[in-house]
Amino acid sequence: MRDDSHDSAVRLVDDFTRGLIGRRQFLARAGGLGLSLGAASALLAACSDDDEGDQPESSGPAQGARPGGTLVFARDQEPESGLNPIGAADNGSIYAIMQIFDQLVEVSTKPTPVAGLAESWERSQDGLEWTFSLRDAEFSNGMPVTAEDVKFTVERFGNPKVNAFYAALGASVRDAKVMDRKTVRVRLDRVDGAFLDNMSMFVSSVVPKRVVERVGEEKFAEAPIGSGPFMVANFVRGQRLELERNPNHWRPDRPYLDGVVLEFVPNSNTRVLRVRSGEADVAAEIPYNQVESLDGSGDLSVESAEVFKWDAIWFNTKEKPLDDRRVRQALNYATPKEGILESVLFGEADVANSIIARVKYWDEGVPVYPYDLDRARQLLRQSSAPDGFTLPLVIASGDPVERQTAEIVKEEWSKIGVDVQIAQQDIGTLITNWLEGKQTAATFPGNVLSSDTLSDDNLAFVFYDPEGGANSFGTGYDNPEVIRLINEASTSLSEDERGRKFSEAQRIAMEDAPAVPLFFTKTRTAVRDSVKGFQTFKTGWWPLWDVYMEE
Repeated sequence: MRDDSHDSAVRLVDDFTRGLIGRRQFLARAGGLGLSLGAASALLAACSDDDEGDQPESSGPAQGARPGGTLVFARDQEPESGLNPIGAADNGSIYAIMQIFDQLVEVSTKPTPVAGLAESWERSQDGLEWTFSLRDAEFSNGMPVTAEDVKFTVERFGNPKVNAFYAALGASVRDAKVMDRKTVRVRLDRVDGAFLDNMSMFVSSVVPKRVVERVGEEKFAEAPIGSGPFMVANFVRGQRLELERNPNHWRPDRPYLDGVVLEFVPNSNTRVLRVRSGEADVAAEIPYNQVESLDGSGDLSVESAEVFKWDAIWFNTKEKPLDDRRVRQALNYATPKEGILESVLFGEADVANSIIARVKYWDEGVPVYPYDLDRARQLLRQSSAPDGFTLPLVIASGDPVERQTAEIVKEEWSKIGVDVQIAQQDIGTLITNWLEGKQTAATFPGNVLSSDTLSDDNLAFVFYDPEGGANSFGTGYDNPEVIRLINEASTSLSEDERGRKFSEAQRIAMEDAPAVPLFFTKTRTAVRDSVKGFQTFKTGWWPLWDVYMEE
């Protein structure tokens, strides 16, 4: 085989194993490369043996799994923005939505999305059409999941008037067409390298068209109907969300649990007490200083999972003197990240070299800002605020890690003439005020920000592009070169090109410093030994349909 044909065959195999084309397209394109039907079929069989991308993550019951029981999960966040996939903007809502709804394709432990409501899919050679073949599935109210529901879901995902917060991610969608009862074809206005990833997002969750149109978006957020493994039994804001098994779910023998109670327990010590006493089976966000003592104590263990989460000190770059890059760089150099990591986080994180999470195309070679007070003073003297300034900094109330970090930053930044004024707000108010541009600088706990997809496009448009739907996550950051890079990356199907351009965007954004990136954080989840099958995906949520209880 010639070198160019070999390269084409490699790309063909890669497209198939990543789920970008189906078997029919694979065989057709293999024939176009000069492969005989027998050779193409053998290659297809080898691909199928090596990769199960066309299959759902959970293909059969776990050995010894016992159905029944209710899992009590003490969480630090409640569903602030509700349970409508199209309007969710916080992890408390998003992680619950992923238990209630299904998507065409799903996030799993694999590097690319796997089959969900779509059993298979094909991408046209020009990348502008995607055809999804649906499995037989029902919503929790017994209505069948139809191609019309999928069309409705995809088109509202692509409607910036409806999908305002994630508008950039749906911008490539032109329309969706019902081909037959179980087939939907989605047309794009442009090539979208992250389209399949975007279809695995919570915001792309398939909803029943008739129900949403009848009750409206706001009411649907309070009493949603999905086709996911669980359905809402009771939702008491500020207290708990009670879920029960969806009897109509398409997964064989899943979920195992009769129900899940997501309790809202904002105080971290209270969550620890509840899981220690057995009142809760699982507790999220264990305090850093209690991980070692809790892990392996009695009938408990602590799962520490690397996920797409991070934290930073964010700047409103439209306010003086934070509109001066030298000021922002000076604050980066004046932040002792290694010291905070050891004294506050007990080493349970990594110093961040990006203003977004370390997702698919993260470049570990981009340098971090070292702690260098002399360099910080020099930059500030050269800036628009040579004599220093007062900086209001808002943090989440009731979070000791945020408080300790802010106090260290206040002390260190005072050494270069910056007077930090710390204020506290509850996390819901803080997020709202920040995104509305009402704050000068803010931090968020390390479990608040995360990527909902496997590739960079999601975060890149939200945090780099002021037109991406969130005003560059409230910073107003606006660098035309970065916007050009992420747009070019998003419209490419070449993994190499996407990687290069996202890497360059990461480097420039670090130099522009619309934030002080602090740490790539990890989840710290206490799990009782009686809970089996619990895991955390890279995106931060958990496939609770695989969890079962042991007596």
